[in-house]
Amino acid sequence: MQKRISSNRAIFLSTFSFGIAVMILTLSITGSLMHRNLIISEQRYKESCYEVLESYSASLTWYLENYHTSLNSIYNQRLFSQGTEEEIQKWLIENKEFVHENFYITYFVDRNGTAFFSDESIKDFSTKSYLTQRSSEISDYYISDILKMPDSDDFFIVIKRTVFTENSEYCGTLCAALELNSFNTIANQIYFDEDCKILLLDREGNFIYHPDKSFIGKNYTPISQKFSHISSQNISNALFGFVETEDFDGKKVDLFYKKVDNCGWTLCLAFPQSHFNEVNFQQRKTIILVLAICLASLFILLLAESFILNSFYKRQLIDTDYDSLTKLWTRQKFEEEATKLLHRYPRSKFMLIESDIRGFKFINQNYGEKIADQMIYFYSRLLNEVTNEFHGIIGRGYADHFYSFVKISEVRKAMAIFKTGMDKINENVKNYDVQFFPKFGIAFLMPDNKNRDVTIQGLIGQASFAKSTIKDNLLTQYSIYNARLLEQINREHYIEAAMEQAIENHEFFVMYQPKINLSNDKVVGAEALVRWKNAQMGLLTPDKFIPLFERNGFITKLDFYVYEEVFKFIDRQLKEKNIVVPISVNMSRNHSRPDKFMHEFMSIFKKYNIPPKLIQVEIIERSFMDNDTLKEITNLLHKEGFSVAMDDFGSGESSLNMLTKIPVDVLKFDREFLNSSTQENGMLEERAARFIEILIELSKNLEKETVFEGVETQAQRDFLRAIECDQAQGYFYSKPLAEQDFVQFIKLHS
Repeated sequence: MQKRISSNRAIFLSTFSFGIAVMILTLSITGSLMHRNLIISEQRYKESCYEVLESYSASLTWYLENYHTSLNSIYNQRLFSQGTEEEIQKWLIENKEFVHENFYITYFVDRNGTAFFSDESIKDFSTKSYLTQRSSEISDYYISDILKMPDSDDFFIVIKRTVFTENSEYCGTLCAALELNSFNTIANQIYFDEDCKILLLDREGNFIYHPDKSFIGKNYTPISQKFSHISSQNISNALFGFVETEDFDGKKVDLFYKKVDNCGWTLCLAFPQSHFNEVNFQQRKTIILVLAICLASLFILLLAESFILNSFYKRQLIDTDYDSLTKLWTRQKFEEEATKLLHRYPRSKFMLIESDIRGFKFINQNYGEKIADQMIYFYSRLLNEVTNEFHGIIGRGYADHFYSFVKISEVRKAMAIFKTGMDKINENVKNYDVQFFPKFGIAFLMPDNKNRDVTIQGLIGQASFAKSTIKDNLLTQYSIYNARLLEQINREHYIEAAMEQAIENHEFFVMYQPKINLSNDKVVGAEALVRWKNAQMGLLTPDKFIPLFERNGFITKLDFYVYEEVFKFIDRQLKEKNIVVPISVNMSRNHSRPDKFMHEFMSIFKKYNIPPKLIQVEIIERSFMDNDTLKEITNLLHKEGFSVAMDDFGSGESSLNMLTKIPVDVLKFDREFLNSSTQENGMLEERAARFIEILIELSKNLEKETVFEGVETQAQRDFLRAIECDQAQGYFYSKPLAEQDFVQFIKLHS
């Protein structure tokens, strides 16, 4: 007879068995999900490391290109291919101060192997192996492996350019020795994680940069037999990849490596495996915890385990898609959604904006993590609001980095909206407890782009590079990426390398644009305008170099150079008994100390026998100086007998208020008054004409002389004459003239 089981026991066994089955299924599902998340995390970890490696490689390539540009700045094809060794060495000695500050010496090696150094020494270099590599075989320059200095433990790198005649015959090599410390500086600017190590290998696997300086110039092979085949020499022979190995202190690391463009070196990123293993360990702990809960709560597992699994999954989803601090999308989620937009609208225009905060690392260190997080949250709200007005998407990257992606109709319209949004952000930032300054990098993707297949990561890289060109210039808040941006940086680097020599060689010269008395059309003065004639770049107008000189401070030196050229010209005309008219010279906005300016100005002026009445100084109301400083400099100039004009009057924010505070003699009205109000028929708009007339009347009441710039038509001249403006300056009368042409102009129009 078969034994029967009671209903209660059957229910118990049924429930117990079902609970065990659910527990096994739950553990299985949980383990599968965790394993999947671990694989995804590992994949994203590797992708992030590769992206960082690519960014660092681009930065290093940029530095090497700068060194290349600096070497080219002293290269003279005719001299190096046709000149004697003595002439070449003299050139190197005279120009050694204009090369990059990290070059400690330059030299030229002729075809016989004799080296002529910029320190005036001559040595036999016929046995130097790096000289056997002709640069024309790979590119227009070549950079050596790490080299050791003779009789020293110090190391250096050589950048060289091979010199050929017009018939392509080899005639020598131009070299620069680069201090190895410069690569330490580059590496110190790179920050990814305090445990992360940046390594740089030459072609032979020797360390150019290593956190432990004792490894510099040496190879490295791991001590462990398991990893002995992963030596630095083997790594240097590979192009790109990832290996698991151990570092010099025996710790397991993930080593990401990549060949650096144009030099054959290998850049490595060594990241401790312990960081990622900790994530794996946390997963195992979670599985054990879930098992304990299942065993202890078997009969309520159907509800409890479902709740736990569901909560866990949601938390993982939030961590993956949303930033915990700002509640914006993470960079990974942002990139996914932005990629979807690209695929959905393949023929549309897009705008990507990367933004961060100037000096955020300093803010974080000095104010603490809590204040920094509050700032990040506040800033994210502002960016989110502006992005929503664009109908775009936004995400947060690491630290203070944010990304916005917008589908646009026109670039001009998009930039107008962006600038409005940026102004709104700036207004809100002014009222924040801790002052901070945002900056932006912008990249556009157009339907007709040759590189339409560029990825979101590529656009982010372009925007990031554009933003990096701003550096610490507080006057510039955003930069737009374009293919000419790197070319512009190299051009500005060349200009900065050549500007001092240009002063000495008198490459800067002065032209004179006449000022005409409107009552009788006689010449009554002129404005001195500077030009630059460069052997490589040709004739440069001020807009090509003045903004750069204002940023780097060289403009003040150029000012005094122009002053002396003008004083020489007037002095020479007086001695030759020619007709002379007053000349106005511009005082750039960078002069901020009146006493220092006057001391240097007068020391030049007193060298020449000319009366002060022949010199007028034009100051700018949009100067870095405040009203009190402008007033002081005006009074000091008056005391010495000079007249003072306010240049570009009406282009600032407080012009009318300044008239009562700064005792200038002349008001020069900005050319935009005429340009913006002149119609196609050449006549001025009625409202604009009335406004200009009121300004002239006001100037007369204040006993100021008036000069209008940019007069180009007879209608403009007749209008200004009718409202009794004193003087005019512009192409209607004359373009800027060279000295001799200006002398003839004076004779014909006096």
